[in-house]
Amino acid sequence: GLDINSFGGLPGQHGMQQGGMGGGAGQITMKLAIAETSVGILVGKAGCVIKELMQISGANIKVSQKGEVVPGTTNRFVSITGNPVAANYAQMLVLQKVPDATSV
Repeated sequence: GLDINSFGGLPGQHGMQQGGMGGGAGQITMKLAIAETSVGILVGKAGCVIKELMQISGANIKVSQKGEVVPGTTNRFVSITGNPVAANYAQMLVLQKVPDATSV
């Protein structure tokens, strides 16, 4: 609970700022598709897993809303935004959590 949040919050903020400075204007967005059943695994309780992945990678990771799906499937979009290093790292972390994610 609390300990993890207060502990994870501070170093994470720091890392994000450094990542931002290193990346400059070179922001990229990568999109993955994940099965609806995998959303809970990636996001975690109250978003704890996805927040941790964002802190580790320095990239921004967003999962689409329930209605926003890949046409013809029930798969949801995962958008990863950051500088190329952060975004690629974040994508790797997402694939570790959800190995059946596919790029869109």
